Amino acid sequence: MQQNKLQELTDKLYKEGLSKGQQEAEQLLATAKDEAAQIIENAKTEAARIIADAQKSAIDQKVAAESEIRLATRQSMAAVKQELENSILTKTIAEPIKNAVNEKEFMQKMIVSAIEKFNPQGTDAGNLSLLLPADKQQELQKFAEEQLHKQLNQGLSIQFDKSFKAGFKIGVSGSGYHISLTDQDFEALFCNFLRAKVSKILYNKD
Repeated sequence: MQQNKLQELTDKLYKEGLSKGQQEAEQLLATAKDEAAQIIENAKTEAARIIADAQKSAIDQKVAAESEIRLATRQSMAAVKQELENSILTKTIAEPIKNAVNEKEFMQKMIVSAIEKFNPQGTDAGNLSLLLPADKQQELQKFAEEQLHKQLNQGLSIQFDKSFKAGFKIGVSGSGYHISLTDQDFEALFCNFLRAKVSKILYNKD
């Protein structure tokens, strides 16, 4: 009788332990499934985020590349147009200007006119300085030293400068102020004046 009770107690404890173990195992399994599902969901979310970031980065890079291409195209076109305009202007203007500034009588008239503009009353121009091309010294020496003084009745500091090849520079001695009328200055002046007209002819601009 006592042995039966012990057996019953043992069976009961076994069953209770087994049931409790099963419950704990089921709970652990459920928890593991929940955690696994959450991990999978987090992984999917992270993967979606990574893909979205990659797509956005690719779109941004494409937009930036297209913008750079458009900018480079505009700059290249502008450079080509500028080069074309410069080529036309140089061929149209450079040679006539070079011939003009190397024409002795024309330049002598320009020099006389410039001096008169500096001192229209024709008095006390001794503070003026005239710079002429060094390689034109032999050609302009006599004119500079005799004709200018004689015609204008003015004192004038005359120097020959190696820094330019044609034209002249005139200014106030010792002040650092001068007006440059060299061949490059004439060319730049006429190019700026005619550039808009050339652009209008080439590209039908208003």
